[in-house]
Amino acid sequence: MIADTPMVRQYKKIKLLYPDAILFFRLGDFYEMFYDDAKTASKVLGITLTSRNKSQSNPMPLCGVPFHSAEPYLAKLLENGYKVAICEQVEDPKLAKGIVERKVVKVLTPGVILDTEHLEEKTNNYLACLANYNENWAVAFADISTGELKSSSFSSTEELQNELANLQPREILIPEGSDSYKHFKNISNDSWKPIFSKKEQSLWDLESCSDLLKNYLGVKTLQPFRLENKPESIISLGVLLNYLLSTQIDDMPPLKNPVYYEKSDFLQIDETTRSNLEIFKTIRGDTKSATLLSVIDMTLSAMGARLLKQWINYPLIDSEKINERLARVQKLKDNINLKRNLRSCLKEISDIERIITRISTSSAKPRDLGAIRDSIVFIKEIKTILKDFDATEFGALEGELDNLDDIYEIIKQSIVEEPPNSIRTPPVIKEGFNGQLDELRNITKHGKKWIAQLEAKEKEITGINFLKIGYNKIFGYYIEVTKPNIHLVPETYIRKQTLVNAERFVTPELKEQEEKLIGAEEKILELERQLFEQIRKKVELQSDRIRKTSAVISEIDVLCSLAEIAERNNYIKPEINNSDFIKLKESRHPVIESTLLDERFVPNDIHLDTKENQLLLITGPNMAGKSTLIRQVALCVLMAQIGSFVPALQATIGVVDKIFTRVGASDNLSKGQSTFMVEMVETAYILRNATEKSLIILDEIGRGTSTFDGMSIAWSVAEFLHDLGSKTLFATHYHELAELSKDNQRIKNFNVCVKEIDDKIVFLRKLLPGAASHSYGIEVAKLAGIPDEVIGSAKKVLYNLEKIQSKIKSNITEDQLNLFKNKQEHKKENELIEQIKNLDLDNMTPLQALAKIAELKEKLPD
Repeated sequence: MIADTPMVRQYKKIKLLYPDAILFFRLGDFYEMFYDDAKTASKVLGITLTSRNKSQSNPMPLCGVPFHSAEPYLAKLLENGYKVAICEQVEDPKLAKGIVERKVVKVLTPGVILDTEHLEEKTNNYLACLANYNENWAVAFADISTGELKSSSFSSTEELQNELANLQPREILIPEGSDSYKHFKNISNDSWKPIFSKKEQSLWDLESCSDLLKNYLGVKTLQPFRLENKPESIISLGVLLNYLLSTQIDDMPPLKNPVYYEKSDFLQIDETTRSNLEIFKTIRGDTKSATLLSVIDMTLSAMGARLLKQWINYPLIDSEKINERLARVQKLKDNINLKRNLRSCLKEISDIERIITRISTSSAKPRDLGAIRDSIVFIKEIKTILKDFDATEFGALEGELDNLDDIYEIIKQSIVEEPPNSIRTPPVIKEGFNGQLDELRNITKHGKKWIAQLEAKEKEITGINFLKIGYNKIFGYYIEVTKPNIHLVPETYIRKQTLVNAERFVTPELKEQEEKLIGAEEKILELERQLFEQIRKKVELQSDRIRKTSAVISEIDVLCSLAEIAERNNYIKPEINNSDFIKLKESRHPVIESTLLDERFVPNDIHLDTKENQLLLITGPNMAGKSTLIRQVALCVLMAQIGSFVPALQATIGVVDKIFTRVGASDNLSKGQSTFMVEMVETAYILRNATEKSLIILDEIGRGTSTFDGMSIAWSVAEFLHDLGSKTLFATHYHELAELSKDNQRIKNFNVCVKEIDDKIVFLRKLLPGAASHSYGIEVAKLAGIPDEVIGSAKKVLYNLEKIQSKIKSNITEDQLNLFKNKQEHKKENELIEQIKNLDLDNMTPLQALAKIAELKEKLPD
């Protein structure tokens, strides 16, 4: 066996330190990958897999990518859930004695990304860490691209899973070999598939995590951060911080102080409700259209878009804070010029929240400084607009906006107007900023002019019109002569390279000038790098100011977005208070309304309270609009509590603490749950967690089982919620539930009415008091396109069933009058009644129904 070369030994030694990452090993102008890393990367990236030492019995698999264009390759690996360790040459190869020193300078993981190329601009990229201590759970999460760092504690895994679904972190840290964390691996869905990174269990130590946090924050106590008596959150934050420090090596981006929050600080919306209300994605999985976010997001900056999503994820429950937001939206809506002028500035501002984080690390690019400079121009304009407008609603925001004049001047005086993306692509530094740099540029400028003059002179001396002087990195400057003119080449030319159709030469004169030029160009690159680093550090020192200003700009963008959509869609300002009622006049569904082109959305009034109208039982046929109606109420409340205007003519909303929904029915095959089990699990969660301050939306309960069982469950759920006191909208196809209002004073019957015209039905979409008298199932089937012969047969079945039911009712009446009736007949009729009650007409074919009718007729007494 041939011994490994020094380079291979160096590679293996470094790779041992990062076994779970693909090692990008810098060799000259390439990042190369070897062994299994090469096999994996070549498949994922679609690049050629080759090998080193092909003549040996065990050649070394390898593949590589150019270091100057590695970003797209890194992005693809991260998107596919891989970690990448970047191993750089940390000494000049020209000065190295023996093998060049190399070390890993950074580890990229799906949850630890700074570069914009790898990030969705409108979405936070979270790394999360889970911890369990004395039966309490915690999650800590960070987005290192923005500096956000937060944590929260939970009493159950169910609550923690809801929060993870809310955050949707790209990567989750868990301890290796711990059984209590296993079930979290099933939390992914079609649009969110986090990777789980397992770390040594010893890291989940309270004392070491507490010490690490204190050292990082430079404090002696964690009490100011609300972490006192929260050991599980201290552990999750400590492990997360440890992971960041280990992956970012010596280039750790700055993080904001940790923020601890309780779920009760905000309006709580669980994963099921978020899905049922189609807040961020539709039931079909579409995230681009037909969602609440797609309708109300008119932000103009990436920062604003991310903040809006956070507002929707964490609606307020403090009525004063909600009304403060609403007052600002009102002011913007009422003053069209103010809003228009602000928005014209906002669209010109770059993502300075993420840019300043990159500027605080070695990831900064010249273009980043240019973006900060250009954004400051419009930030200053926004401050002037707000100051001139002089409204109390915006006084605090205007005061928090920093002009950043000094930072603007630093960059304006030093960086070219249109800086390149790479520091290796001059010019980066402005002419006149540095005398030494200007002098070197003059050398290259005159040198290139000299080369152009030399080319003209050589053409004239040799008589070769097709002679040209070129340059490449390997051979430097050369004189190229096509082969038909070789006989005209002077003897003073020195052959350098032979091509298929030409020869390349050098002359002593050209070589001397090349040394001057290349020396100057190398010095320019190095001097520009040094000057850029000095400027970057000056801006980095002011990063807190820039970060605070970016937060204000984000908020102004969201407020302007809410004002814009309110104006366009005719939304109104809701009255928010701490009462126990919700009153909406002519409310509309914000998403469905936006999809209607030639049809007017039919608005509806809703009045919920805890004294008389606590539970509205809504009946009516399928397609009548029950589901739309009850969802629009939940969406209006949600919108109001983020500080948005709502689609209604008038709205008064008492703040709610939680919104729950139980909608539709579907199997959860991945968890081995049937349709009915899913329905019952979701219903149980609501019954266990709802309070009298909650809003509950129930769209059919009990459809996944037999009619009798389903009706019993629906009846009991309604009574339970009535007694609990939660404001509830309960849509059902069980018309029998209308009887509940007789014994439960806060249950009221309503129906979404339809009109029969010439044996056809017209959906009026209007909510009216009282229960529906007819389900119109056959009419709906006809509208759905069921063949006429099936419709005709169904009508006959329905007629016969109604006759049987009528006869049974008549017999029951007679039985009540005849006290001496045979007990056996009485029992037989009761059994017959129960059989008819349990008929699942919705799921019977006409043929099955006819057969059942014949069977029942045989059992009827004479």
